[in-house]
Amino acid sequence: MANQSLLSRQYKVWLVFVLFLVSVFNYADRAILSVLAQPIKEDLQLTDTDLGMLQGLAFAILYSVLGVPLGWLAERVSRKGVIAACIAVWSFMTAACGLAGNFITLLLGRIGVGIGEAGFQPPVSSLISDHFKADRRGSILAIIALGSPFGFLVGQSVGGWIAAEWNWRAAFFALGVPGLLTAVLVWFTLREPPRGLADGYVSKAEAPSLRAVLKHVWAMRTFRHLLAAWCITGVAFNGVAQFVLPFYLRSFDLPLAVAGAAFGLVAFTSNSIGMLLGGFGFDRLSRRDARWILWGPAVALLLAIPLYFGAFVAAHVWISMGFVWVGNLVLASHFAPTQATFQNLVGPRMRASTAALVAVAIGLVGAGGGPTLLGVASDFFAGRAFGGVEFIASCPGGRAAAGAAEALDQACRAASTAGLRHALIAVLVFFIWGTVHYLLAARTLRQELYRPPTEIRSAGAGSSPA
Repeated sequence: MANQSLLSRQYKVWLVFVLFLVSVFNYADRAILSVLAQPIKEDLQLTDTDLGMLQGLAFAILYSVLGVPLGWLAERVSRKGVIAACIAVWSFMTAACGLAGNFITLLLGRIGVGIGEAGFQPPVSSLISDHFKADRRGSILAIIALGSPFGFLVGQSVGGWIAAEWNWRAAFFALGVPGLLTAVLVWFTLREPPRGLADGYVSKAEAPSLRAVLKHVWAMRTFRHLLAAWCITGVAFNGVAQFVLPFYLRSFDLPLAVAGAAFGLVAFTSNSIGMLLGGFGFDRLSRRDARWILWGPAVALLLAIPLYFGAFVAAHVWISMGFVWVGNLVLASHFAPTQATFQNLVGPRMRASTAALVAVAIGLVGAGGGPTLLGVASDFFAGRAFGGVEFIASCPGGRAAAGAAEALDQACRAASTAGLRHALIAVLVFFIWGTVHYLLAARTLRQELYRPPTEIRSAGAGSSPA
């Protein structure tokens, strides 16, 4: 009876709400750096490559590497405990970023945030899989993924307002405390379910080693192509997400508070609708043909390309944001189906480890490589737009040095803007590449989906491990 209470509607609603709240602060702590990037760049005299590292590799390296041992731990100990501890770490380190005095100290702060956030996705994905059946996981993960647009709204609008009223350091401090309170909520109100509860088959087996999990998932063509699609798409998505707000600040000369609030609202509404449409819509379509859960994301990626291109070449800020709104909606529809499919390919004792292995790849390639690559490309294109003269030396922080001629400052700002625009357009090619792998993954999906032993016995088939 105790186990069945974990499947009650009342408890599952509370579970999803709490994990949604965790997701909000998870993404708010990431998003705040994008709205603060321009004032930080000018205050600490950084380059776009520096910003790319702060928003990319600095966060992603330990986020990815530690995701594996934390996923391994989540297969063996209380998942709610792992989540609560990690929330406390990333919230404390977010506040610590407000004390940074140079690139190195801010880099260390962002690495600390990455350490904490490494423990979010693996145990959360595993918990959801033990409370909901396979054909509902995409929908539920979409609801929790709404924490991303909510988090971006909080991080960008509140962060932008606080930075405009006080300074960028105060914005980091303001986001640290609520996260610590959320850690307490997780620890005292969530419970740990048996592995495999929602599948109707509670697994008593020992959790397999990471090596065994990796060998199992890598043997599946669906997994290999889906992982490639997720990582390649992540390069473009993460690069655009971290640099689109600096693009608006440079291209349209908007006040920081206005840009943060406006783009926070755009990201919140478009991503929310897109995630729900993708999660619920592709779940429903997959009941007719399981391959729709991957066909849908492939279509979404192709549609996103002309929409983002229109946003980056538009001459008017509200036309540009209109294109971004629709582009975000379409692109966001691929998140939940992708994450649900990774979970649906493996058994209950492999789900946290699988999510952790996926997080390593998407963290290093997508979250780490995307912003870093785009930052390097932006500096490269800015240097060319500056006319062959050394751009970074002449324009520290994207502006001319104090006391320089106004004409030089205008040339620096124009080159910085042009470089970022060209880099944002160039990275869209990764969406085409990702589409190919989604279509290839769909070809073998139906044969490689996990089936619990109860279903296998009724069908007279063989068994899937773990």
